[in-house]
Amino acid sequence: MSDEPKQEQNGRGTKTLLIGPPGSGKTTSLVTCIEAGLDLFVLGTDPGFEESLLDAMERKNLPIEKLHYHYVAPATAPWSALINSAQQINGFDYETLTKLKSGISKSSYTQFIELLTVLSDFTDQRTGESFGPVDDFPPDCFLAIDSLSGINIMAMDLMVGGKPTPHQGEWGVAMNAEEKLLLKLTSDLKCFFCLTAHVEKEKDAISGMPLIMVSALGSKLAPKIPRTFSDVVLAVKEGDKFTWSTGAIGVDLKGRSLPIADGLEPSFEQIVEIWKRRNAQ
Repeated sequence: MSDEPKQEQNGRGTKTLLIGPPGSGKTTSLVTCIEAGLDLFVLGTDPGFEESLLDAMERKNLPIEKLHYHYVAPATAPWSALINSAQQINGFDYETLTKLKSGISKSSYTQFIELLTVLSDFTDQRTGESFGPVDDFPPDCFLAIDSLSGINIMAMDLMVGGKPTPHQGEWGVAMNAEEKLLLKLTSDLKCFFCLTAHVEKEKDAISGMPLIMVSALGSKLAPKIPRTFSDVVLAVKEGDKFTWSTGAIGVDLKGRSLPIADGLEPSFEQIVEIWKRRNAQ
């Protein structure tokens, strides 16, 4: 992190939602922000994310001191909690399970709280260094959460624990927790931010046509997520070629820093350069 004075609010970094199927290069593209001169902080929720980051750093010969990461594993409940859940599934019929008024072993499913704790004081697991709350990071930093799929699991576990049949109200509470977190990250951060996410095909509420959207916690939340992001970008893999798209047909995308186009270079350097030109005016 730079010792230079923090920029004012109009110099806040952009917010990118990077979506795509597994293996489309989402995680490895994060290190390109280092090529643009930024420090990269990654909060991972997908197992093995750090391997992808470190391999990409080595291939590009990037300085390791610019990379900081922390892993929060979703649904890592102890065996006792899993056994308790399995016993209730085995002992009750479906109707009884749906009528349970509280979650099962909720105290063992606190990963969402752990994730919030890391964001309130980011600690690099590689070095042990603490960097403070992420909303104090200046615009020479780049925060990424990889990925939303892990947050989906954590938010639901926070509400129901090991309960196998959450009802509609519990879904609503979990979606509200996830939505508030994303709003905080896209509204309050001064640094650059990227959220990676997988995709699902959902029915568009307006047109009724199937549309590829971010894989969120519930189909009602998915259309709301892109609105607070600067760019919504699709990561594309064709053979051994990786690109980005902001114009793919049938996908819920948008470009504010990037042009509306296919075949874009999968690099955050272009976003940072556009941001620099914009803020130099």
